[in-house]
Amino acid sequence: MTFHSASTAPPSSSPPSAATTNGAAHPPPHAFATRAIHVGSEPHLSAANGVSPAIDLSTTYLQNGVGNTKGYEYTRSSNPTRLALERVLASLEGADVLLSANLQQEGVDEATAWEGGPAALAFASGSAATATVVSALAGNGGHIVSVGDVYGGTSRFMLKVAGPLSGVQTTFVDMSYYGVEKDGEGIESETDEKRREREDQAIVDRVERAIRPETKIIWAETPTNPMLSLVPIRLLASVAARHSIPLVIDNTFSSPAFAQPLLLGASVVVASSTKYLGGHSDVLGGMIATPIPSLLSKFRFLQNAHGAVPSPWDSWLLIRSLKTLTLRTRQHSLNGLAVARWLFEVGVPQRLVRDVRYPGLHRGAHESRAQKRERELAWEHLSPHARKWVEQQGYRVDSPGGFPSGGMVSFHIRSGVDDREKLQDPEATGVAERFLEGLGLFVLAESLGGVESLAELPMKMTHGGVDPSHRASLGIDAELIRLSVGIEDIDDLLRDLETSLHHAVSGGSGKASQDGVEAGQ
Repeated sequence: MTFHSASTAPPSSSPPSAATTNGAAHPPPHAFATRAIHVGSEPHLSAANGVSPAIDLSTTYLQNGVGNTKGYEYTRSSNPTRLALERVLASLEGADVLLSANLQQEGVDEATAWEGGPAALAFASGSAATATVVSALAGNGGHIVSVGDVYGGTSRFMLKVAGPLSGVQTTFVDMSYYGVEKDGEGIESETDEKRREREDQAIVDRVERAIRPETKIIWAETPTNPMLSLVPIRLLASVAARHSIPLVIDNTFSSPAFAQPLLLGASVVVASSTKYLGGHSDVLGGMIATPIPSLLSKFRFLQNAHGAVPSPWDSWLLIRSLKTLTLRTRQHSLNGLAVARWLFEVGVPQRLVRDVRYPGLHRGAHESRAQKRERELAWEHLSPHARKWVEQQGYRVDSPGGFPSGGMVSFHIRSGVDDREKLQDPEATGVAERFLEGLGLFVLAESLGGVESLAELPMKMTHGGVDPSHRASLGIDAELIRLSVGIEDIDDLLRDLETSLHHAVSGGSGKASQDGVEAGQ
């Protein structure tokens, strides 16, 4: 059986065409969850018709005459297991169908003339994927307009690697509605429609003011790390198109299970597949997806030239993990919403928590203008399959309490320090550290997206290397906690948070007992 998602495997291993032999139209594509299980794992691609793809460990391949291969020469350039991973990644991001349409528009026969491979590329890490995109697009002396609230590793590469080594300059811009609200854009007496237009234009103006003749990339994350702000992808895509600049979206926090930026107009998607795509904290990886043939060829060349590719074993682990991506991310999101609601509805009134960041959270009468716009944007960014599932669970954009929109939650714990400047002192993290060290189920660790819940202190951990003044402008201070909410029983997670918050904020000591967890207490 052929799973209907465009394939760009080497001709020798391409699955049969989705079209019937009598020229009938393509049947409807299979659903996201189905493709996550079957694309790249078709039994007919296996020598033994295995339902799970083989792990091909060979580093080199027989040539039946000089240059006469079956699509593989050396495993750094191409490997059957990695190819299977790239095919399913391309399908899940929606890049394969878009690439097919682009090739058809250019008059290129995908089956016989296209040699660029699948519309997604696998890398050894998310950082390797980021480096490849920046190297390919910014080159030497290029300029990047980046969202301000960006992963610390990304800003590190832009500022401390691409800058000094390649002369690449980066301008950081607040592209969120929070930034518009902070600057006082908009007039209270305006109609809602007019005010929305003004707010959108304020974001457009910010980005366009940062664009230079040498600008080669507009880079954004959504949600951002660690403040979980959203950027309006469609709006940025229109700006990027107007200036002929690729829009790159880091989709790590949402994963294609909840957002497909390419369908919203982005040119390129990057992600750390270590996170939700892998989902078990046991494999390192990164990915790039794009439906633009010229960009794909550049990325494919650098993937081979740099050699930062995942091993066949890591590729197989990711294929295995993607089969449960739909189930895992749904539970992550249900738990994430429950944690965000508890922190806001219980933690804030009890003065344990100062504020909560979660894209789909509905704060009712306490909701600010920016929070409302971001919640609506979170709904707009839901992929078609995610929107369908969320609605099936009975949620709507205005549902009381909010709707599931991912497993990441950030909040500011109340430390008792009201002077915001003092909270920029790394020595002021005592209450936050007491909370983190008092947790029993949430693991104090960097990273995210695994089945287990994690908690971290961005100021000293993931964003410790970010310039302090820039960090302060983003709201990253001694009180900020970032949670990666896992798929454990939600009652256990809430109990863990409540116990440690009370101990930390009241100045008490103690740690939620792991023995108690194991005993079922």
